[in-house]
Order: sequence, then structure tokens, then C-alpha cells
Amino acid sequence: MRNLAFLSLLALGVLLPGCVLLEDGLTGARRRTDCSREGARPQRPRGGSALPGLDAAADTTLWICAVRFPEGYDWQRDTAYGSIPFELVLYKDFAPVLTLPSGPEACFTPDPARHHLLEGHLYTERFQDGQTRIGRDGVELCRFDGREMLAGLLEDGGDLYTLSRPGPGPGFSFRKNGEVLLQDDRGVLFGDLADPSYGPGGALYRDGGSIVFCYRDAASGAGRLVADGQEQAVPHSAGALDLKRRDGRMLPLPATVAGLQLEEGRLWPEEGGFAVTGRFRDAARGSYTGYLPVGAQSARVLCAEEAVTYSTPGAGYAVAARADGTVRRYGPGMPADVVSAHFPAPTCAVTLGGRLVLALTPRDAGAHPQVHIGEQVREIPLNGYISCVGVSLPN
Repeated sequence: MRNLAFLSLLALGVLLPGCVLLEDGLTGARRRTDCSREGARPQRPRGGSALPGLDAAADTTLWICAVRFPEGYDWQRDTAYGSIPFELVLYKDFAPVLTLPSGPEACFTPDPARHHLLEGHLYTERFQDGQTRIGRDGVELCRFDGREMLAGLLEDGGDLYTLSRPGPGPGFSFRKNGEVLLQDDRGVLFGDLADPSYGPGGALYRDGGSIVFCYRDAASGAGRLVADGQEQAVPHSAGALDLKRRDGRMLPLPATVAGLQLEEGRLWPEEGGFAVTGRFRDAARGSYTGYLPVGAQSARVLCAEEAVTYSTPGAGYAVAARADGTVRRYGPGMPADVVSAHFPAPTCAVTLGGRLVLALTPRDAGAHPQVHIGEQVREIPLNGYISCVGVSLPN
């Protein structure tokens, strides 16, 4: 779990060289301002999920965002990147329902780190003309001065709350509809939109009817809670690796859990307690990526290498994107083979129905993006890549 944002950017650098530069504008892109919805609502079989291989409720929905380039353009070679138009396509249970064409006025880029799926909506970020723009389904919601990256998103009625950071170091801004409510130059947020343990809204979430997030002071390491805009100190949180509030209780993750030493870790609140994933220290192995179930006294080894971790009650998963361009999957029901593919962001996987749903884009020229559910594979027929996946659960 170490440095999820770094893992995302590293993989993105392999996938899309120069992608960060494109946030200042898509020069030469074909201008189109239309936004079309396509495809009918998919019909689900009665009494079960529409998604193969998953024991999920019938009204659980899998959402997929993909970046589509014109046929014949070899986007993996990056020969004309920035001058070629693209489209963002939103899929609902593998059926396309929204297409957003690129253009100078678009509030999105092809950068997977700036695509976010929440409750069936596609939220996007774009830095342009000295401002950060936030959009939903291709429509701009707000903008503010400066270049910042979102760490949390939450809609409450007609209001949009955001948490954003100016860079990888300390500092954050908490905003409502683009207006600053709270700002701290020394605060380091717990969680972000690329951290699977924090859910689709990232570091910003609801608990007990309140809008909350947690951060630590960069100097002292002490944790703080912000609930409905009001700050308070969190006792016994100095040095915590993770800090969440669930059902009104503060849950700091110390560096030692059940007698096990952690280098990096994340809490996964569950009924009856919480699970832990991260890098565990071991005198024999040095360290390993592992999963500690609720109430357990020993961790399960997922893999030796550093990886992005995911948890579902009773099972832990890990996905390792390697520097050689391959991806390795670990966990129950996952094939142990090494795949030559792009895994550009931790948000390209999600747990659903007790399984890991993993989106990979093969590096083979002409191959289509794939969604892996256990050993089953579904292809997305487009020339491009999957940038993120998400789930909306029954109410």
C-alpha cells in the first residue's frame, strides 16, 4: 500500500508519456461540444446479478470509464499524443451510456488519475488557464484558482464538497462549491481518491450524518478530525498510519497491530472490527504485502513485492504493476499468471460480491481492454484503455 499516488503516477508515466502536460490544454484537438447518451438500459436476469461470476445483488451496478481513440491510431506508441481527439465513454454493466468528446472547452483530460466514479456519475478534473476545473458527466460544476489535485469528493443536495492538495507534500483545501471553508498548509490528509480503503469519495465521506475527513499535522504527527467544518484533536493518534471515523468512533491505525509491525497500512472497517492491509515486517522475509482479517492474530501473506491492496470481508487482494510492464494479481480465485498489461491507477479495480473486479488493458497492439472477474474475462471493444471502475450498491 505504500505511496498509492506514486504507484498511480508511475504506471501512468509508462502508459501515457506527457499526460501531465496535456492538462494545460489539448492543442489541435477537434472541437466538439455535443454530449450524447447512447444505449438502452441493460436488462438483468431475474433473481441475480447482471455481472458474470459475481454473487451480487440484482440492482448492484458496475460502472466503467474508458478513454477511446480513433480507430487506427496506435495510442500506445504515443506518436501524436495531444493532437489526436479522444472520447471518454461511460459503461453501465458493460453497456455504453455516456460519450464525452474532447475539445478545448472540455472539463476533462485523458489522465486516469483525474477520472472518478461516484454513484453512477463520472467526475473529472482539468487544470487549464491557471485554474482547476471540476466536472460531472462532462458539465463543469465549479472551478478555482491554482493547480490542485482532488483527494476527496462529496455531493450533498445541490452542493459539491471537495478536498484538494497543491502537491504531494503537506497542505490541503476544503471547499464548498469552489469556495474555501478550511485551509491548512501543514495538514497531511489521510486518504485520497486513489486509496481503495476510503471508498469512491476518497478522503471525504459521511459518518453519522456528518461530512468528515481526517488529517495529521506535518510537524507533530498528531491527528485531527474535521466534522461538518469543525476541527478537533484526536487523542492517541500521533504517528498513526491511517485514521478514519466510523459510526462516531475514531479508528487510528498504529504501527503495531496484534503484535505485528507495519511499515505502511490501511484500515478496512467491517462489522465487528476492522481488517488491515499493508506492508508487514517479518524477520525472515524482511517485509511483505499482507492482509490481517478482523480479530486475527497473524497476517496472510499476499505477495513479497509492494502492491495496491484491496479487502472484502474474509479476503484480501493485491495488484502489483511492475516496472517491466507486467501486472501480477494475488488473492483467492485470482489466476497466478503474470499479464503484460497497463494498470494505470488503483481505481482500475474494485471489490464486488466478495470478489475483485480488475480492469486491465493489454499491451498487445490491437487488443481490447479487459475486465477480469476471477478467471472470467469481458472485453470492452474500443481502441484505448480503461481508466477507472466503480460500483453503485442497492439503497
